[in-house]
Amino acid sequence: MDDQTNINQFASEFTWAKYNRAKCSEKRMFYVLLDELCSLIKPQPHITGRPPIPLKDLLFCACLKVYSNFSARKISSDMKHAQEAGYIQKVPHFNSLLVFMNDHVVEQLLKKFITISAMPLKELETDFAVDSSGFGCYQYERWMKIRFGQHENPEKLWRNYVKAHVSIGTKTNVITSVEVTEGFSGDSPEFPRLVQQTVANFNVKRYSADKAYLSTKNLQIAQALDFLPFIPFKINSAHSNKNAPLWNHMYKYFNENRAEFDRFYHRRSNVESTFAMIKTRLGEFLRCRNIQGQKNEVLLKCLVHNICCLVQEIFESGIKIDFDFCDKNYVAHKEN
Repeated sequence: MDDQTNINQFASEFTWAKYNRAKCSEKRMFYVLLDELCSLIKPQPHITGRPPIPLKDLLFCACLKVYSNFSARKISSDMKHAQEAGYIQKVPHFNSLLVFMNDHVVEQLLKKFITISAMPLKELETDFAVDSSGFGCYQYERWMKIRFGQHENPEKLWRNYVKAHVSIGTKTNVITSVEVTEGFSGDSPEFPRLVQQTVANFNVKRYSADKAYLSTKNLQIAQALDFLPFIPFKINSAHSNKNAPLWNHMYKYFNENRAEFDRFYHRRSNVESTFAMIKTRLGEFLRCRNIQGQKNEVLLKCLVHNICCLVQEIFESGIKIDFDFCDKNYVAHKEN
């Protein structure tokens, strides 16, 4: 017993040692990894007029802004330090940075980079989970009050929120795909896009989700993509579904092997941990005022979160980062 206690204590101290080294090195390594990721953006040819600010520099500074959780004006000195360190060529004016963050074209770029930033952890992840959470643009209103109707006029305030629908790896909490919608949007319709993007780039064996994602279409998607969906059935759920054979199999498994089913299903709790990590570290409120800027700001939070996860796993698991290899093997999901 004493020997086992000593082993557990040693293992705990060893894990904490890795955690401490990761946190002490995070900011320095964040700059390095972000620079390597932004280097995937190739320089655009300039023909006439004033030379534009490189897209690579704008993305680097936007991530730096979100990581520091300051306004565009307050990070001017940080951008100057990044230029002196050789990470960016030009220091953009804070208005240029805000224009970039409100550009609708940036949304697709960020979604791609979120997936690419998760791909170095591909060998560590086989179990995934999906869920959603809201981000507000007014700091005096909290998402949980709006979500559960605790405000005196919740219908009016739904429009002040955007909702992030994410797919994560349950081991490392890295975000593999994300969709950002208006606050009143449902969860289930986003399931196909999230899982299709993830399956295209990861080795998916199982997916966990709550009852909001239970539908014939979603189980048909799971069967087509060859993974097991651990979505609990409702009290009034049909025993069989002729349009989704996997429904019948999972319904039987749910009723006859409930303990094992719950063991996989409760990995969904890691999505809550992921949102807690993002909101605690990067803030649960958005600074951008228009809907496109808010969507891009949420995506930037997800990208910054992924880079922080990479830093942690470099120390925890000894992974090697090669964004060029990930970019070459990236598969974009095309809408039907």
